[in-house]
Amino acid sequence: MLLFDLTPAEILLRLLLGTVIGFCIGLTGVGGGVLVLPSVTLILKINPIMAVGTTTLYNFLSKITATIHHGRLKTIDWNISIRFLMGAVPANIVTALWVSSHGEDSRFKQILMQFIVGVVIFSVLIIILNMITRSRPKVVEKERELAEQLQKKRAIRTEVCLLLGTISGSLVGATSIGGGVLIVPMLIIVFGLPASRTVGTAIFISMILAMVTALIYGSHGEQDRVTACIMALGSLAGVFYGSKLSVKIPEVFLRAIVLVLVLVAAIMMLGNSITQ
Repeated sequence: MLLFDLTPAEILLRLLLGTVIGFCIGLTGVGGGVLVLPSVTLILKINPIMAVGTTTLYNFLSKITATIHHGRLKTIDWNISIRFLMGAVPANIVTALWVSSHGEDSRFKQILMQFIVGVVIFSVLIIILNMITRSRPKVVEKERELAEQLQKKRAIRTEVCLLLGTISGSLVGATSIGGGVLIVPMLIIVFGLPASRTVGTAIFISMILAMVTALIYGSHGEQDRVTACIMALGSLAGVFYGSKLSVKIPEVFLRAIVLVLVLVAAIMMLGNSITQ
């Protein structure tokens, strides 16, 4: 019996993937794109362009409730968000349109897969670097000093914001990765936002970029909507239980496990793209 053109086993697999990914997100806070993209590529055998479209839809759906929650808590800096998105959205649209228009080009898909692997590894390095800097008071103090200097130079801060937004928007448009992983360190270093406002602002920016990217890939038919929705549904329970367990296990240990898994997935993706 088929439901949404999927067998019960295929539906169950997507639910389990969503639950496991949601559990990892709740457990460690590691971004969804870094986990979802390798999963749908390696396990569900979705081609790279379709995988990017599916991942962005998943990211958008999974961030809606979080954005509403942070909006009610007033932990979203709307001024910074708007300036960041002024650079990010145009770059995101241009990049997503360009990538999604190459759906029939097998050579392009292979190159995109290799680029995605590079972005995954780069994202992991950023996460590791952020973990190290958060544990060193001197580094944190230097970041605070840099943020204070940029606060005094509004023109430079705006230019930096537009530049970083353009980079992040392009990466999300091409790979679905880079929302939370790259934006969070930027908000801390460039704007000196406290932790709560950093998270809320990053989630809102990531949701908007994911929404725009998902709309573009969806309009080109490069998106598995059923898979994204089923996985997003499964992630609800995973995030809940992962968040509860996160307070009982050391954060560094948890992040190390997830980062190793992501690195292994990246290597497998690279090997898969080379052999094709």
